Amino acid sequence: MAFEVGSDIEGMCSSCGDVWHVIVAKVGPKVTKVQCKQCGKQHRLKPTGDAPEANLNPTRKKVAPKKSSAKRGASKSARGRGADEPTFSWDPSAPVRAYSMRERFAAGEQLRHKKFGEGVVVALEEGKIRVRFKAETKVLLHDRS
Repeated sequence: MAFEVGSDIEGMCSSCGDVWHVIVAKVGPKVTKVQCKQCGKQHRLKPTGDAPEANLNPTRKKVAPKKSSAKRGASKSARGRGADEPTFSWDPSAPVRAYSMRERFAAGEQLRHKKFGEGVVVALEEGKIRVRFKAETKVLLHDRS
């Protein structure tokens, strides 16, 4: 059976549940995009019956982990996630400011965000601050006049 662009193919549509599709795009022997004959939506092929061997047995590529780049300042400490990150802790006696993107904050300053609650500024970036809240660290805008 020839699986060419424009020919019919059997596959599952996640929107309407129909199985009859038209091939819209291919890369080599693999069908990459189909259009449902019932609802008209385009999506990747989810083979159910006769399909090209390339779609039934996909090859998986191993992806190497990204290397950090000193040029972009992508070290863990610069991103505020490493062990070298300055440790600022919550000080109940220190003043807490309400967060606003128009305000300017300094490292170690405490703030209160409407959604995330109370946190401590742990790092400054250009126009942004990294704030450690109870559950996680968030990047917020600041000094936007």
